Amino acid sequence: MSCMIRTNKHGNLSLRLFWQGREWQERVTNRGKPAKDVPANRKRVEARAELINEEMEAGTFEYLRWFPNGNRAHEFKPNEIAAPAEIKPLTLRKFYEEWIEKKKPPFVRLSLQRDYQQNFKKNILPFMGDMELNGVTIDTLESFRIHLVDERGLALKTARNIIDGSLKAMFRDAGRRVERNPFHEIPANWWPRLPQREPDPFSEQERDAILAYYRNNRPQWSYAFVYFRFWTGTRPSECTALKWGSVDLQSSKATFSLSRHLGEENATKTRASRRTISLLPTVLELLKSILPLRVEPNSYVFTDEQGKPIEQGEFGRAFQGVLRVLKIRPRPFYNLRHTFISVALTIGCNQKWIAEQAGTSIAMIQEHYGRYIRDDGDSRLREHVKEQKNDAIEQKTGTFAGTFSREAPNYRNPLVVPTGIEPVFPT
Repeated sequence: MSCMIRTNKHGNLSLRLFWQGREWQERVTNRGKPAKDVPANRKRVEARAELINEEMEAGTFEYLRWFPNGNRAHEFKPNEIAAPAEIKPLTLRKFYEEWIEKKKPPFVRLSLQRDYQQNFKKNILPFMGDMELNGVTIDTLESFRIHLVDERGLALKTARNIIDGSLKAMFRDAGRRVERNPFHEIPANWWPRLPQREPDPFSEQERDAILAYYRNNRPQWSYAFVYFRFWTGTRPSECTALKWGSVDLQSSKATFSLSRHLGEENATKTRASRRTISLLPTVLELLKSILPLRVEPNSYVFTDEQGKPIEQGEFGRAFQGVLRVLKIRPRPFYNLRHTFISVALTIGCNQKWIAEQAGTSIAMIQEHYGRYIRDDGDSRLREHVKEQKNDAIEQKTGTFAGTFSREAPNYRNPLVVPTGIEPVFPT
C-alpha cells in the first residue's frame, strides 16, 4: 500500500495509488485545472501523499474522503439499487490459474511451461497477483521492472524475459477480456539495448586437454559425446536427440531433425537447424567404435551408463568439474559449438559450408565470429597473380621468342593514309 507522485507526459502531477491489491492513478488539480509540476504544486502534493501513506499504514484511509470524484469513486459509493449478485473483479492470479492450464505439452514445449510457472510463482504473482487484470497499466509494468532489478537484484535481461516473455504472453492470450493491454503502450526504447555476448570458445590447446582428460578418466560414452560436439559444432539438444537411423556410416553423413530438452523431443531450434552434416573421418571412426551389435533405427546414439539418453543439464554440470580439475576458465558446455566454428574459420574453411554444418546463417557467422575469419582471403588471388607475373617474365626473357616480332611497332607513324578532313597523326 502506498501513494506516489507521478508526472505525466504533459507535465501535470498525479497520484498513483496502490491499495487493496489494486493500482490506479488520480489526477491532481489546482483551481479546477491540472496541476503543473512546479515547486509550489509539488510541495502541496507531497504533503498530501505523505498523509495518505500514513493513513494507509494505520488502516484509516478512506478513499471517498480524499477523492470524492475520483476514478474509482463509483466502486466505493453505496449502490442505491442493490445488484442481484456481486460480480467479483477478475484478478491477475485468478486468470493465471485458468491460463496456465492451457500451457501444457504438446501445445507448448515443456521448457516453456516450466519458464511460465517459475516466472509467475516467483516474481509476477507476489507483486501483482491480487490486482485486477484490467487494472494493470504501463505504470504497473514500470514499477514491476524497477522491483525486479533494484529490489530482487535480477539482471536486466532476466527482468525482460519475465515481463516481455511470460507476462506479455498472458496478456496476449487474454484477448477481449482485457479492456486495455498495457503492453500496447510500451514505447520502442522502453528496454535499453544490451551489449551482445560474444562467443567464448575454447582454444585448441584447451580442447585437446579436455578430450585427453575424458579419454583417460571418463567412460567411453562420455568421451564420445564430448568429441562429437567438439568436431561437429552441433548443439547439445541436437546431439542428445540423434538416433542411429539418422546416421549413414557409408556416406559419412548425419541428419538432425529433432532436439531433446528436459526429456522431451521437439523440432529443431530453427528451420536451418534441420540439416544433414558431413562427418570427419575421425568422427566417423568414433561412431563406429560405439555402434552396438544390435541397434534399432530409433536407438539413441549417445546414451549414459544405463543406456538412457544423456541429460544435457546434468552432463554440463559435470563438465564444469572437469574444467576445474584442468584449471581451465569456466565456460558453458554449449561453447564446444563455438570452438568448432571459430577453429574452422581460423584455418580458412568456407563460410557457407560452416553455416550449413552448424545449422546457422552466413550473416550470423560474420556478425558474431568475425574476429576468427582469416584476413588472407585474397591469398589464392595473389598466387594467381604471381603465376601470371612469372609467365610475363618468361615472355620478356625470350621464352616465347619465336611467337612475337622482335621489332616493336611504331604507333607514332600513321597506319592509314589520311584523306579529306581526317586528322593527321603528328610526326
